[in-house]
Amino acid sequence: MNRLTILCLSVLFFFSCDPSKRLAKTDTDDGIIRFGILHINDVYEIEALEGGKVGGMSRVAQLYKDLKAEGQPILFVHAGDFLNPSLLGSLKYEGERIKGRQMVEVMNASGVDLVAFGNHEFDLDEDELQERINESNFTWIGTSVRLNIEGTPKPFYKEQNGYRVDCEDGYNWFIQDADGTKIQVGIFSSTVAANPRDYVHYLDPFESAIQTAENLQKDCDIVLGLTHLNMVQDLKLAGMLQNVPLLMGGHDHDNIQEMVGETMVCKADANAKTAYFYQFTYNTKTGETSLEPRLIPVTDQMDRDPEVAKLVKKWQTIQDAVIKQVIPDPDQIVYHTEVPLDGRESSIRNFQTNLGTLMTLSMAQASRKKTDAVFFNSGSIRIDDQLKGDVLAVDIFRVLPFGGSMVESDMTGALLIRILEAGRENKGTGGFLQVLNLKEVEDTWYINDVAIDPEAVYHIAFTDFLLTGFENRLDFMTPDNPGYISIDIPKPNDPTDLRSDIRKTLIEYMLKQ
Repeated sequence: MNRLTILCLSVLFFFSCDPSKRLAKTDTDDGIIRFGILHINDVYEIEALEGGKVGGMSRVAQLYKDLKAEGQPILFVHAGDFLNPSLLGSLKYEGERIKGRQMVEVMNASGVDLVAFGNHEFDLDEDELQERINESNFTWIGTSVRLNIEGTPKPFYKEQNGYRVDCEDGYNWFIQDADGTKIQVGIFSSTVAANPRDYVHYLDPFESAIQTAENLQKDCDIVLGLTHLNMVQDLKLAGMLQNVPLLMGGHDHDNIQEMVGETMVCKADANAKTAYFYQFTYNTKTGETSLEPRLIPVTDQMDRDPEVAKLVKKWQTIQDAVIKQVIPDPDQIVYHTEVPLDGRESSIRNFQTNLGTLMTLSMAQASRKKTDAVFFNSGSIRIDDQLKGDVLAVDIFRVLPFGGSMVESDMTGALLIRILEAGRENKGTGGFLQVLNLKEVEDTWYINDVAIDPEAVYHIAFTDFLLTGFENRLDFMTPDNPGYISIDIPKPNDPTDLRSDIRKTLIEYMLKQ
């Protein structure tokens, strides 16, 4: 056990809430109350991963049910990012894109009580997000996010049964144990401003969180944070807070536990590979709180909640039917790696990753003619996660949910240079290019070690989406650009041509490694 864990098991936190404003006590009240919080974050997949070995919302739901059966009050929270990205969310069902509908349905059945907005919730269009909020049975808090209505920031809201209720900045949880001990726990959120949308207004993530925490402390015995910030921001916020013992975080996809002063910051692994459970003991007479965090691996050794498992199976059947139109066996192991393949947006949209290189190598191998270079827009990769261990065919669909084909083109060096410079300017966005055989040295672009000649013609492979001109700064890549000498686009869904679906392109390459 590391030093941080030992500290967090024993440290006592003191709070400055006004005792006169706490809930009234009964004659049988011993002044001691125990309660727990189950915390997950960044869960995009409802089913278990790595061939069923890890994760799975039905297992988390059963874990929650088992914890509740112990008799103490339990709150189930999600620290944001669940509506997108996912393979299922990109598919059509009943005539519409699913867009997180499966996740809300499963989270409702799992018993989730409270969520924070993650940046990926705003991948959805405004009307799509509103539908998901309306469908949810859980509470949303939006301390640092607002709905932009004609330039005026207003709270996000939920409409159900003809009533419209605003998403509050803070959440109040009223708890009572068997002997009558009562307390009030307040929770605030904070969301990273990583996804600019016209309908979203971001408040300062620190000022809004601190103000809400202070407001909650006027009436609450304990105040906690449910945040969706990067770790640097979480640690900064922790250092700015007083009398807040815990920030339950998200956005980072690997489990983390850190202390800043007397504030603990914890994050679980993405896709429910782990969950955090926090055991609290609070003394209403002294105002002392003890906190014991426990990181719980979610594995195939755990039971599944039958109701949630049934829902997951329904949605997985829908998903498998689509995948089988391209690949016969979604559960086929196509690759194994002990080095994680990095498809996280924070990586792949900013620098060349091993997953990006693997993709470009597969495209080069599938080309009908030897390529000089390969590139594709990093926004094609939507998994926002890493792959490790056995990689299944379905995982490649998670990586590339929108599919598409690869294109081969003879183009001038001048056009190629213009594309590469635009890709460089797109750093941080989906228009950043993952490349093969290309590099820039002192403002000069090279194919391998030879400078690109603007007058020469090169054979290049890239993804067909770029021909639409819809990618940021690459609108000039439409087929009418005179820099193309020739363009070879495979026939859609041609079973004899690996280039017709880049997912098949990548799978076939992986199988040969």
